[in-house]
Amino acid sequence: MVKSRERSARGSGLKFSVKVLQTVKNFTPYTPIQYGPNPKQKGSKSFDRYNGYKDAKTVGEALHMGSKVADLCWELQRGDYKVLSAAKMPKKLRNMTDKDIKKTEALLKTMRGPIGLAVSLDDKDAEKELAKEEAWMEKKVKLTREYAAKLGVELELESHDNLAEEGIYENADCRNGRLVADTLATKILADRAKERKSVTEADVLEVLRLWGFAQNGNRLNVLPGARKWVYSDTLGAIQRRTGGYGVTPPTKRYPNVAKLLNQYLADNRPEGLDEDFVCSSININANYGARIHRDGNNIGPSAIRAFGDFKGGELWYWDKDDRKAKLEDLPRSQARKMNLKKKTLIFDGTLAHSVDPFEGERISVVWFSCRHHNRVGVSNVSFLKSKAGFRWPKDKTIAKLKSFAHNQFVKKKELDLGPAPAEQSWEECEGFNHPPWFTVSLGEVASVA
Repeated sequence: MVKSRERSARGSGLKFSVKVLQTVKNFTPYTPIQYGPNPKQKGSKSFDRYNGYKDAKTVGEALHMGSKVADLCWELQRGDYKVLSAAKMPKKLRNMTDKDIKKTEALLKTMRGPIGLAVSLDDKDAEKELAKEEAWMEKKVKLTREYAAKLGVELELESHDNLAEEGIYENADCRNGRLVADTLATKILADRAKERKSVTEADVLEVLRLWGFAQNGNRLNVLPGARKWVYSDTLGAIQRRTGGYGVTPPTKRYPNVAKLLNQYLADNRPEGLDEDFVCSSININANYGARIHRDGNNIGPSAIRAFGDFKGGELWYWDKDDRKAKLEDLPRSQARKMNLKKKTLIFDGTLAHSVDPFEGERISVVWFSCRHHNRVGVSNVSFLKSKAGFRWPKDKTIAKLKSFAHNQFVKKKELDLGPAPAEQSWEECEGFNHPPWFTVSLGEVASVA
């Protein structure tokens, strides 16, 4: 447990409007501005610093004289200076060399949008998207606190940097959600075992609503529309970015979430299967519909289910995809529309699939096996089986699942598939990039809906 320390309540720190951020993002060193009287508390460091740059006539001069990008945002929002018309833009900056100008240009390039904004600041719907994300996250944080009180979980209050010092690449809200979700999963598993009852859809949703999702900006083959990142995590076996295989950090720290998901799949076997579905990995995704893609490091058989209160979000699945046609050339008329809200379905993730737009909260779970999953090592496989509840795949069971995935839509009289297509090598796969917090240790390998 990381030692806690007090911090400001969520949303009480510096917070700038999308309009202010958009304005500052488009500043150049030559943007003309005019400062007003010093509004800072007399005698404070900020008062003295403001006095140092209040005579600046441009953004570049202000930064050169001691202002910061955050000051530009804060003081614009408060009305401490105003942006003048482009007609007053100077041809030359006072007392600044070319080197000084380049330095201020570099400072302006550090400008980033709010953490919760998944689209570009220049997007026409940026304000609407940010409001939606912040409302969802605020609800999650409140829910996490409520469950933490009920379950007796001590919440972390450290910053991202403090947690990183401990080898934890999550911010406090993300870590808290995961801690509480794992604790709740442990309790549910124990209760269901004692009652000799199955893990339910409601149980899964209760845990997933608490889970702290990573902002994954590296799933380039699934990012819908103008989004820069999506909420997506992988549990189970993965390939390290530096080579070799292992277990994702969230799985090691919160194994009972994966265990609950695996137990749910075992207790609620997909229709038509005569034995448990086996897999090495699980992908969990929140609030986005993947664009059409083929999974890059999935050997094929996948089970998928969507949880939550939402409308739409059906899976489109091209079950006759020959993997040769360009994705953009595949007609929707050749795809099957699958309702993931009603039941868990089996499909081949290496074939083209996409998700329809939806309204509401939608969290999808995909169970699959990554290529070369047995290379994770004996100790890791033992951990995943004993602590995280994975039914580990074997060649025979994978072959049966492949057959089921392909044959389930074929009438008996048409059932003659011929030889199975050869698997792609890792180099031939579309590939999967991993979230930023994996860069120092492990990289994800899945690319799933």
